Amino acid sequence: MQKPSPELRCDFCKEVDLDTYDEDFMIMKYYKKSVDIKTVAHDILVDEKELEALCKKHKISDFNSAIAYEDNNLSEKKASGSTTVKYIGQLQQASDENLSDDSTVHHLWVGENKLDKKNILKQAGIDKDKVMKLNYYHTAKSGKLDEILILQVEDYNVAEKMILKVDTMKITTANSMLDLVVKGNIKIEGDKIGNNLNMNYIGKFEF
Repeated sequence: MQKPSPELRCDFCKEVDLDTYDEDFMIMKYYKKSVDIKTVAHDILVDEKELEALCKKHKISDFNSAIAYEDNNLSEKKASGSTTVKYIGQLQQASDENLSDDSTVHHLWVGENKLDKKNILKQAGIDKDKVMKLNYYHTAKSGKLDEILILQVEDYNVAEKMILKVDTMKITTANSMLDLVVKGNIKIEGDKIGNNLNMNYIGKFEF
């Protein structure tokens, strides 16, 4: 948790009256030129259609920066105090409806027990033809989950999203990590699979 002095706070924090903030819950994106809504929605992990509707409501059609901050204690009145950026409202995280047939999705589970890698899909009850890649990692000694994800998940952006999610779930350590990569149109019953494997389902993360 950062506690900047009044002099050192960024202009955004001053404008919305943030004395303390958790940097794990803030995403700031700056682009060299204007970008489309789909790109921004993907980068700040929100629902594309909902972002488009809010932009239309506020008559915003062109922008090159975005700030997303997850804080239920930040009131609309304070959030609207920003002048360097325009507050447009609250947004939900991306849902299955936004995933196209061509998109790629990571599904993440973490746990403590060691699994037989050769039989994971059978034990989970998943048809192997549905899985593009199976990434399984286990260590006998419990390790820091953020370090495991950074080292084991090839795509840094996906690993970053996973770390943000496990932080919100307050899961900091694990022995095992299972990352399944599937096409966006493939339905995965995360909680059911988690029960089969005795692991916690963290969620899905679009590539």
